[in-house]
Amino acid sequence: MKKNIFFIGLSILFAMSLTAFTPADKDIDPVGTWTFSAPDAPYDYQSGDFIITKEKKEYKVQVVFNEYYKMKASNVKYEKNELSFRVYVDDETVYIKGTFDKEKGFVGKAMTSMGDMPIKAKKKVIKKDKK
Repeated sequence: MKKNIFFIGLSILFAMSLTAFTPADKDIDPVGTWTFSAPDAPYDYQSGDFIITKEKKEYKVQVVFNEYYKMKASNVKYEKNELSFRVYVDDETVYIKGTFDKEKGFVGKAMTSMGDMPIKAKKKVIKKDKK
């Protein structure tokens, strides 16, 4: 009887140890166009796109508010599903930082002189025409 309880206990511990060492989620590939929403930002800057590209091992971000107002980001860093960059908007440097999640998309904040503002983005799906 004691042997059975010992083996059952040992089996439970073994099963628990396997789940404790599962590999972390893979990094999400951020390359593409992400449509963002920042409802607390000034009206003209509440929505737009982040266009994220990768050249060699370096990520680049372009922020687009409309077809005429596009700017390149600086200090772009992407590691372990976390993206951060700076962009110069209307005489002010805005620092954007957030994380990518498979279900939520990009969730983060824009840090400005007016305070922190939540920002969310979803990746645009490009539909291919069937011929």
